[in-house]
Amino acid sequence: MRVLDLQRIRSEKNFSQVKVAELTGYPQGFVSVIERGKASAPQAFIDKVASVLGVENIEDYVSEVANPNLKKKMAKRAEKTEEMPPAPTDEVGKVSVASTEQTIVSDFLELLKKKEEKIESLEAEIEELKQELAVYRQTTCK
Repeated sequence: MRVLDLQRIRSEKNFSQVKVAELTGYPQGFVSVIERGKASAPQAFIDKVASVLGVENIEDYVSEVANPNLKKKMAKRAEKTEEMPPAPTDEVGKVSVASTEQTIVSDFLELLKKKEEKIESLEAEIEELKQELAVYRQTTCK
């Protein structure tokens, strides 16, 4: 397991977790998990931290942990993390926060639209059930 001493880097560079998340394009929760050593730091993340925070010898902040069970668990997590698309960048390679925010808003709106469609579908189903109940009451209550 590759453990990144992100807290040390942040304190030396005077960055918050939120700022590191913004600069790297990774979620703040992910940054927190890496910082606490709860997950292995994928090489892509380590490279991004080195790049955006200006760390020349990033390997000085990386250590290996030999725990076979933890390594298996972290390998599965790393596969999922490495599947994350790279953060949008501008022409000079800096993470484009505006693009990231636009993506988040776009994803949220798409999710909201799906939920609205589900609500409409359920409302239509409720109306059908009400009509069936009315017919049932008319035929059985006579």
